[in-house]
Amino acid sequence: MDILSLAKQEQEEIIAMRRHIHENPELSQQETNTVAYICKKLAEFGVSYVEVPKGGVLAFIGAEDAKKTVLLRADIDALPIEENPCNWKGKKTCVSKVPGVGHLCGHDAHTAMLLAAAKILQEQKQEVPGRVILMFERAEEAGGNLLYLLQYLYENKVKIDGGFGLHVNPNLPAGKMSMDYGPITSGGYGFEILLRGRGGHGSAPDKANSPIDCFVAIYQAMAQIPVKYVSAKEVCAFNVGRVISGSKRNIIPETLDFAGGFRFYKQSVGNAVKARFLRQVDEVCKTYDCAYEVTYAIGPTLPVENNKDCVEIGRRAIAQHLGEERRIDYGMESFSETFSNAMQFFPGAYGMLGIGNEALGSGAMNHDPQFDVDESVLYLGTAWHVAFALEFLKEERAIDFTPYPGSPNQLYDDMNYKVK
Repeated sequence: MDILSLAKQEQEEIIAMRRHIHENPELSQQETNTVAYICKKLAEFGVSYVEVPKGGVLAFIGAEDAKKTVLLRADIDALPIEENPCNWKGKKTCVSKVPGVGHLCGHDAHTAMLLAAAKILQEQKQEVPGRVILMFERAEEAGGNLLYLLQYLYENKVKIDGGFGLHVNPNLPAGKMSMDYGPITSGGYGFEILLRGRGGHGSAPDKANSPIDCFVAIYQAMAQIPVKYVSAKEVCAFNVGRVISGSKRNIIPETLDFAGGFRFYKQSVGNAVKARFLRQVDEVCKTYDCAYEVTYAIGPTLPVENNKDCVEIGRRAIAQHLGEERRIDYGMESFSETFSNAMQFFPGAYGMLGIGNEALGSGAMNHDPQFDVDESVLYLGTAWHVAFALEFLKEERAIDFTPYPGSPNQLYDDMNYKVK
């Protein structure tokens, strides 16, 4: 199978699908029209599918009793961000038609690439030595709806031997691909905390107890966690993204709300950081005579940790079908990815496809209003999906992997991951 040529033939279709999805973005848990569009295209391509309520779409190519099954995945939701109609160079070729909502992470490209891969795999199914499952995931940005897809697979005893996903990345030159060993995206622990002190007038601070003072002490203690309580051999970053308190300069507020999180590349680090942080909050609040409530918390969630054997398959797919010159070593990213949860149940590999092109102005980071993609390389992502599927299904060696021992629901409980 000449995968590269087949994918190149679908280039116009890939771009057209990407632009349709890009112009009609839908937020997490609101992707009704996007799901309908995916189902329409799958039916057009002759691919059988099932819509999983709240989860997304699962599509199937090949027999259920196939010797091996590989899963390919794309995410489909958009972000609550107003898109800038210009990238770094000028006007974009395609802009959201929905005010305040935009595909500024690349999920439109992910979906279009996987749909085209479905078309090719279906048309060439006689040359596919096994079963392929295509997973279109809702609400990746919200974080939790993958659970419904995983639970569907678990309850229906759908066997999956391995999986593959990729993300468009403006930090990589357009057309370059990375497939690295070990952890490549971070896990996270996120929190929202309400502090309660005693309000009063600015002229009499001795008769009040400002939660702002308490927060400052918490922040200073929090900043020391990556330095004092995480090994220098490990990575841990933190941020506070929201602080809300007070209304006037001469009124001491009664409450303060703050929110933030930590990121790391080992869940053991995340567990230790979470425990230390909550202990610090408790101790500082006692010192400052403030009450507190953790109003929201999630995690520690899991980093994406590529399976060594699957990385070798992914790299071989590039070398044999796409061209070894396209592969580049890249390393870790600090964003988080829900595919890490799927990879607890089967071995997998996650790759990056470069979309950065200075001449076209595509270089702004994901989630930036100016984010844009070099559409001319998206066919390579389609080809990579197909190539990985074929190389994985042909692989005869056993893959070294120990799956999570429980159900997806149990995994999410372990991660303190509440799903709507």
